[in-house]
Amino acid sequence: MKNPSNTAFIVLAALAGVLALSGGMFAASHLFAPATLDSEQMGATYLEGGRAVTDFSLVTHEGQPFNEQDFHGQWNLVFFGFTNCPDICPTTMIDLARVQDSVNGKPALRTLFVTVDPDRDTKERLAAYVPAFHDSFTGVTGDLEQIDRLARDLGIVHVRHNENGEDDYMVDHGSAVLLINPDGQLQAIFQAPHRPADMSRDLQKILDHHAGR
Repeated sequence: MKNPSNTAFIVLAALAGVLALSGGMFAASHLFAPATLDSEQMGATYLEGGRAVTDFSLVTHEGQPFNEQDFHGQWNLVFFGFTNCPDICPTTMIDLARVQDSVNGKPALRTLFVTVDPDRDTKERLAAYVPAFHDSFTGVTGDLEQIDRLARDLGIVHVRHNENGEDDYMVDHGSAVLLINPDGQLQAIFQAPHRPADMSRDLQKILDHHAGR
């Protein structure tokens, strides 16, 4: 017959072991959990955890297919505009060139100009326009339906003013710059006005956070 005191001791020892293991697992989970980015002092809107981007099918100014899978593997800055834009687009592209240079290739960062005027912004026109601001920039065009699909998903509104069918028309469009992470998720939104120094600071903070620094 077992000694009651020995049985109680065994039960208590087993319980202590379970509690110790649970406590260790709890501590480990908190020790190795990724820290939350402190975005209080940032001008950019940071989306904790990122947000998935819907599927789409477009083409680059070099004639290469471009879809949601092409966001993967590097960081991407995305700006929607059109080559006939008189002010906001060229100004923003100049600012983005400064931001691109500030990152200096570590980690990989690609800047994309997605046209909201595909009827006029052909691959050839984008090839002449987009790399003029920075030789690493990529222009993106394609069917308006597919552009609309991506624009809506990223919160960009655009309205074409060509009710009279004239060729010299304007397009109103959102001026935000979107940051897509290497997992293909929308990670941050940079609203206008865009100040290269502030954008570079916020961008570097996000990149460092994701690199674990």
